[in-house]
Amino acid sequence: MFSSRKTNYASATSAHEIDAVEASARQISACPQETRGPAKRVLLLDDMDDYREVLQEYLASYSFDVTGVSNGAEGLRVFLNDPFDLVLCDMMMPKLNGEMFYWAVTRMRPAAGQRFIFLTGHQSRPTIVSFFQRINAVVLFKPFKLEDLHATMHRVLRSLR
Repeated sequence: MFSSRKTNYASATSAHEIDAVEASARQISACPQETRGPAKRVLLLDDMDDYREVLQEYLASYSFDVTGVSNGAEGLRVFLNDPFDLVLCDMMMPKLNGEMFYWAVTRMRPAAGQRFIFLTGHQSRPTIVSFFQRINAVVLFKPFKLEDLHATMHRVLRSLR
């Protein structure tokens, strides 16, 4: 389902946004971990190291098994060697952007397209919006609340059953 939340964001995630994510992660780290079934495997692609590390810590606190990579080329190599339950994918990355990563993955494993959640601060770029509409993408626009990420992940996982 394409999300169309309307807000203004800078073209890159700011230090302020990362601070907000880190603060939320610290608050939530005291929450009980989810223990139903085996840990869900998540591939997280984001070229911002601090942002990726905060999201990895947050998701690990909920018993997700997270593999983080900084670009689509590395993500493709990892994805093809290991199965993942979900893919959290930034759109603007070096070497292979989110759209090209999506097309490469779905060309080899078409059903994997249902496992993507896109993370971006570029909601007003026509090419990105067009791509999201074309594939009926699940999207979270940066900055987003960690609770929204968690809820979206569970919604996508439930839809895969």
